[in-house]
Amino acid sequence: MNERLQQWREKLTEFSARFSKKQKMMIGAIAAFLIISATLAIYIASRPTYVPLFSGNLTEVDVAQIKTELDATGYANYQIQGNSVLVPEKDKYNLAADLTAKGVPKGEGVRLDIFSQNIGMGMTDRQFDVIERDAMQTQLADLLKMVDGVRNAKVTLVMPQETVFARENEETASASIVVDVEPGKQLGPQQINALYNLVSKSVPNLPKDKIAIMNQYSEMLEMADEGDNAYSLDQYEKQRKIKKDIETDIQKNLQNMLGTILGRDKVFVYTYVKLNFDKTQREEQLVEPVDKENNEGIIISAEKIQETYSGKGASAGGTAGTGETQIPGYPGATGGENVESEKIEDRVNREVNRIKQNIVGQPYKIEDISINVGVEPPTADQADSLTDEVKKDIEQIIGNVVRTSLSSQGTEFTEDQINQRVKVFAQAFNGKQEVVEEGNNWTLIIVSSIVGLLLIVAVVVFIIVRRRRNEEEQAVAETVQTKPFEVPELQYAEDGEEVIVRKQLEKLAGEKPEEFVNLLRTWLADE
Repeated sequence: MNERLQQWREKLTEFSARFSKKQKMMIGAIAAFLIISATLAIYIASRPTYVPLFSGNLTEVDVAQIKTELDATGYANYQIQGNSVLVPEKDKYNLAADLTAKGVPKGEGVRLDIFSQNIGMGMTDRQFDVIERDAMQTQLADLLKMVDGVRNAKVTLVMPQETVFARENEETASASIVVDVEPGKQLGPQQINALYNLVSKSVPNLPKDKIAIMNQYSEMLEMADEGDNAYSLDQYEKQRKIKKDIETDIQKNLQNMLGTILGRDKVFVYTYVKLNFDKTQREEQLVEPVDKENNEGIIISAEKIQETYSGKGASAGGTAGTGETQIPGYPGATGGENVESEKIEDRVNREVNRIKQNIVGQPYKIEDISINVGVEPPTADQADSLTDEVKKDIEQIIGNVVRTSLSSQGTEFTEDQINQRVKVFAQAFNGKQEVVEEGNNWTLIIVSSIVGLLLIVAVVVFIIVRRRRNEEEQAVAETVQTKPFEVPELQYAEDGEEVIVRKQLEKLAGEKPEEFVNLLRTWLADE
């Protein structure tokens, strides 16, 4: 056994003698790094991953109930962070199933599922109302927790007392709510309005003006008017982007067209657009004749009435009397004459076109536009080298664009009004205008990809060359180390000074070969 250990020790000594001190330190550092990395990996892999036992926003009461139940069952491998109970992932589903079967967490208040249970036949109406209100408050609080940014909510409802008598002014319900907003978040106008709508729609006979909502910092969350959203920052950014897109499209199209004719680097286009963001709606009820030439409607019914009368009538006469058979102030009849009369009447009913139109005017209409175009003259130092004919052609092209853009207003613009919105001037350019092109710049992407690939190849080649060079140096060092050093036999007198020097050199070569080699190099350099 001792001999085998001695053999292993000698082999290990011989193997370690092949490496230099620097190589031994490097091998030791690599081995230590691998051992530490493996230990950390095993430690991290063996550690359990903690996940929330129940998802959602738990209250302090819920956390306390879960902790009490876990302690009662003897389970201690859990952590509490804020309002969350963390357990190992492998135990989550079993623990959640066991706690749910026991009704944990129960939460605060009474939920509507209590009415599906047997709550007893001896309950009074007042007790039933209290339980019903408490259940509505709990359900409403759970509903408000689902809004993004709301961590918890407390709801208090005041319900009107029901009566069989008719009231002149019906009483309404009211609600007071305190919401716990998550740290670092702020409820926006839309979220606050959503809270008011949820509460108003969930409780019968509860108008929005009877709702008071406050956060945990005693700040009232007032409901914003619907019209205020139109002037919010998001709406402003949206309108600004639409305006910018329209200006960019017109400018890019003109730049491409004029640049193709005059030269891409010889034209600069600037466009300014004024938009109307008002959305209008109107209703029109029109009546139009069917026969527009004669301005008449279609006949749906016609009736002709003709009456003829003949007889003997009494002529006026006598003295106005006040007798029993006479009317005061009316002359009496004294005789009669033959009377004939005729009445003709035509009745025609016509139908016309009745048109009812609901017209919705969409926003984003161009109210006004101005386009300025700078053109570099053929001779940069002479602005007059740009002829009037060329300027006139450019103005006509831009005028057509302006006329088409303003055609949605339904107003005809004169030539002078169009020319006031167009400006073409000759000016030498100090730089080049970069035209914005749609899509990706494939040339830049390809060049960047090639450069990145070349860098990767260069790094790989450098690593391979460096590794080969280190291997060659290591092989040379091992060859020099393993090659025995032979000292030539010298013939000197036994008692002379040369024998003493020879013996000292042999001893130096055997014990410290590196110093011996340096000594020989020094001698050779001196010679």
